[in-house]
Amino acid sequence: MGSRIFDPFKIALLSGAALLSLATSPACAQSKPSPASESAVAYSPADIVVTGQRRDERLADVPMSIVAISEESVAKSGVVSVHDLNRLAPGVQINFAGCCTQPAIRGITTLTTGVGFENNVAIYVDGFYVPDNLSINGDISNLASIEILKGPQGTLWGRNATGGAILMNTKAPSDVLTGKFEAGYARYDEVSLSGYLSGPVTDKIRFSLSAYNRESDGYYKQLDSTGRVVGNAAPIKQRSARAKLAFDLGENTTATIGANYALASDPRGVIFTVFDHASPLLPAPPARAAQPRTASGTIPSVQRVKLGEGTFKLEHSAGSGKITSYTGYAVRKTKSAYDFDSSPADLIISTADFTQKTIQQTLDFNVTTIEGLNLIVGASYYHDDLKSTNSLGFGPFSGNTRTSIQLNAEAFAGYVDASLNVTDQFVLNVGARYTHEDKRVRFARYSRTTNAVIIAPMDQNVKFDAFTPKASVRYEISPRTNVYASISRGFRTGGFNPNGPDANGQFNPFKPERNTAYEIGLKTANSVFQFETAGFYYDYRDLQVGQTQLLPSGGLINIVSNSPKAKVYGVDALLSAQPVHNLNARIGVAYLHARYGAFANALGTGLNSLTQTNITNQVQDWTDQEMARAPEFSGNAALDYTIEGIAGGKLNLAGNVQFTSSFVPNNPSLYGSTASPAMQKVQRFRQGAYATLNLQASLSDMDDRYKITVYANNVTNKSYKMAYNGSFTGDYAVWSQPVTAGARLGVLF
Repeated sequence: MGSRIFDPFKIALLSGAALLSLATSPACAQSKPSPASESAVAYSPADIVVTGQRRDERLADVPMSIVAISEESVAKSGVVSVHDLNRLAPGVQINFAGCCTQPAIRGITTLTTGVGFENNVAIYVDGFYVPDNLSINGDISNLASIEILKGPQGTLWGRNATGGAILMNTKAPSDVLTGKFEAGYARYDEVSLSGYLSGPVTDKIRFSLSAYNRESDGYYKQLDSTGRVVGNAAPIKQRSARAKLAFDLGENTTATIGANYALASDPRGVIFTVFDHASPLLPAPPARAAQPRTASGTIPSVQRVKLGEGTFKLEHSAGSGKITSYTGYAVRKTKSAYDFDSSPADLIISTADFTQKTIQQTLDFNVTTIEGLNLIVGASYYHDDLKSTNSLGFGPFSGNTRTSIQLNAEAFAGYVDASLNVTDQFVLNVGARYTHEDKRVRFARYSRTTNAVIIAPMDQNVKFDAFTPKASVRYEISPRTNVYASISRGFRTGGFNPNGPDANGQFNPFKPERNTAYEIGLKTANSVFQFETAGFYYDYRDLQVGQTQLLPSGGLINIVSNSPKAKVYGVDALLSAQPVHNLNARIGVAYLHARYGAFANALGTGLNSLTQTNITNQVQDWTDQEMARAPEFSGNAALDYTIEGIAGGKLNLAGNVQFTSSFVPNNPSLYGSTASPAMQKVQRFRQGAYATLNLQASLSDMDDRYKITVYANNVTNKSYKMAYNGSFTGDYAVWSQPVTAGARLGVLF
């Protein structure tokens, strides 16, 4: 696999030629694809259009649980990144884990952290897969819509979708001149600027340009050895620029070229300040920081990723249907640096630089000419190269090493999906995907000072094959009221630990995850409200669990093992309504039972009740323990009301609340066998129940051309842990942002 030569330009030319050759074929009279067809557009609750099955359908008619979030809902809720989605989607958790952002849908999430791991909730931006869990730390501007697909999506959205998929769509080029500019200021000296401009170049060419910049001092403070604040420990910087150029190549053919740049710098996840059960190896406070949102590391914490991406989308509508090609090439450069003990002791200091190059090609053929049948046939190719360019560790517990690692992945897939209208009310859907994937790892470790070989160069390959079918039935009780039942399967690829071999010096590949889901649901919508509810049961096999190990030779690494089985079941519901003019309400709730099956040999971080210090690599029995990011009860509610005639314009008042019961943010470890008898089977790293409230008020003219917005997030100043973990140094966490108020001024034309 590693020696295979791949030319992305050849693939683009071949796929383009195949599509253009169809442009001369007989075509029925069809309108040009509308930019709105790329996203969820809310005309009324009954008319929301989604693309969760790779075609435009009314939300009420799709036999799966989908949360569709419009541009208007995004603006009123203050959503600017993936981290904010739990404000709007019941059963969805977004958490930090070290450097990484890790979504969870209905308790399905990943506990594997670090560069080179992919989430098991697939994320797509404008139809292009995002393979890493770092670049999604960045804010996403210019959003047109978001669709959150719950449950395995292995047939249509491919590998690494055992928990679901998040489809984020940015605005398409417009055929009329339009633009928007916005500036904002908030607590912690946060300054944000964004702009969007789109319009026609000629009658057949359209463009769009967007840019975004946000900088903040951050809410983490750097302390000196006396406990005095001497600076900001985690400043945040987010930048992005996105350009699209759309061409009408013929009456029924459109090409869109895209160029994207993004910078996401957010080091909160790599600040490991110990606040409890500190190791005696650490100096006592105030020589080191020990309070939430403080740091005392001897090097600046860095977690930064830069993205450069080119995309090419080609759409052709022929007499037989519509063909769409997606071609993408992206380069991600990641830099990480941290003091793992966050103290002057310098037990472990790590710095790493990675370069990741990704090529992807997808081809869809949506057949629309067969009466009563919607048929999609598609194929995809994926190629990824990840290479460390500078990976160093030093300190007495890091081994003083220099590491070289390269990971390669290459995957081919073919899929088909068909929906048959058996009667006017009864629809049968079946589909399947076959995936073949090759993975390779090359690894070596050397002395940082003498360059002597510590781990000789290793080169291993592994192959995975997966068959992921689905089937559903839908019955229309009355117009826009449907019941459905479905079975679907998801697949998350296996692979090698990118952080190095295990404690025995072996590179043992971990197995793929497989999730078979059973779901029944009800959807109904009219001009006033939309309601949907679903009950589900997941048969989850070989879920990948990341566990931190301290190696005998020195060094701290994240090792992946497989839990043989887990059972997940629950119910969620979402109601959106417009009971009176200018009033919008939304409430969602979820109940979830997610437990490990037999898992008697898990490695956890226990507590020694005599010394009150942590014990790492402790063998624990996690059987029937709650899985991470799976609170038993959670939900959200949002309300906004517009008052017209205020200062010659209108005032919109909006608020949303998000609540959750107690849950494990990212480490299911128990207190363990060395704790007191009453605590041995109790999970250690739990976040208690909490709720957050966000408020916003916007004053605009009647045409929304000028708008001033004031907002406050986390109004009640609730402090909670976004990540919570422990190591031999002690317990550490990523803490939530305190109450934050700000204002934005916008101009739309």
